[in-house]
Order: sequence, then C-alpha cells, then structure tokens
Amino acid sequence: MVAKLNLVKLPIIILLLLCSFGCYSQKLAIKEIGFSLKPEERAKIERLATYEVKIFNGLFKDAENDSLTININLYNKGKDFRALLQEFGLKGLTESGFYSPITNQSYVLYQSVADIEIILHEMSHALLRNSIRNPPRWFNEGLAEFLESLKEENYKIQVNAQFHYLDKMKVDNRNTPTNISAFLNSHNSWQDKNRVHDMYTISYCMVYYIIKQNPLLISKMANMMKKGINTEQIFDTLFGGIDSFERNFNFYYR
Repeated sequence: MVAKLNLVKLPIIILLLLCSFGCYSQKLAIKEIGFSLKPEERAKIERLATYEVKIFNGLFKDAENDSLTININLYNKGKDFRALLQEFGLKGLTESGFYSPITNQSYVLYQSVADIEIILHEMSHALLRNSIRNPPRWFNEGLAEFLESLKEENYKIQVNAQFHYLDKMKVDNRNTPTNISAFLNSHNSWQDKNRVHDMYTISYCMVYYIIKQNPLLISKMANMMKKGINTEQIFDTLFGGIDSFERNFNFYYR
C-alpha cells in the first residue's frame, strides 16, 4: 500500500491538461484482423481515444492531433500476433502491443474489452510522435503507461493510479535510492529483458510524480522537448537540475 503518497483524485489533475478546442475531427482507423469488434466496444474505444487526444492537445496547447489519423490494427489470435512480432523483430520484448514509427501504426493483441488500455498506450506513442519526432524513451513510455489507465467509471472518464508501479518504486527505493542520471542514460536497458520492467516502473513513477507536483510541468517539459531542448537543460530549468529532482523524487517515494 502507498499510504505516504498522499494521493488525490487524478481526474482533477488531468482536467488542468485539457484544452478548450471545440473542433474535433481526428480519425481513428481501426482494422480488425480475424474478428469484428462489438459496436459497444468500438464506441467505448472511440470515447476514450477522443479524451486522450484532448489531453495531448492540452499538453501542446494546439489542435494538431485533431487532424491526425490514428491507425490501429487489432489481432484477436495469439498466433497471428506472435507472427507479427517475429516479422518486426520484437519477439520477447512485448506480448500485447507496439507502435511502429516506420509504418506509423499501432498493433495490439485484443482479446477482451480489458485490452483497451493497450490501445490507449500505443495511441499515446503515435500522438506524442506527432508532436515530438524523437521523444526520450522514459517520457514516451511513462506518459503512455500513465494514459493507458484512462477508465470510464460512473459515466465519467478518469485516470486511475497504477499502484503496482507505485508500490514497486517504494520497495525498490528502500533498498537503493533511484539514480535518475544513470537511469536517463541507460538506453540499452530498454532492450534487456531483465531490466525492462524496472525501466517502465521508473518512467511511470517519474511522470506520475511530475504531474502530482504540478500538472503544468509535464506540459512545459513536453513543449521544451518539442523545441529540441536537451534533457539536462529541461531538468535544470524546471527542477533546478537532475540531482535536485532525484532528491525530491526519492523523498516522495521513501
């Protein structure tokens, strides 16, 4: 349990990231391979996708994503999806979904409505790449993990905290405080099957922490990345340096 995190409702935080653009024309092109979505499932995907696009519009304070076509390929059979992973050279690195910057399409193993979170995750990669050509991996994955937890509850859409990451971060920090500088430079660890879960954990917890401190900071960070400002400069400007961020991050997850 993460008793010391002093959690508040995330929907309130996310509302601060939403922009007020009234026009919405973004297209969601869903291709079903070997099955057909139920009408209610498709409608739910479209509602959540609409909300996610608005969040990205709010992050970058523009409506660029409204004109973007999001291409999503849904596979219902595990064998077909595993063959696809083999084709893309991703076997062993994912079991559920991926986004290809080469094809600019997302590919998801969709077997139940619970897999909508995978669609949202891969959509996040497509939306972020539309604004930032080469986003840092930690930011790309951390934001995708954060937004995949968009849920419809009581006829409202909200973001739920991913407590398995928050709990793991606390346990890990009891043993060894996180070295943020080393993490940011651990590029090869994303391809290491023994390290990749830790990379996702830290990435999510960094994005979660930044949004909890001030949701506008994540928008400032995204726009600085869009301008090509490097990571060290971003942390210097927004947090007083990587070392300062690291101290406060580790204190938060103590």
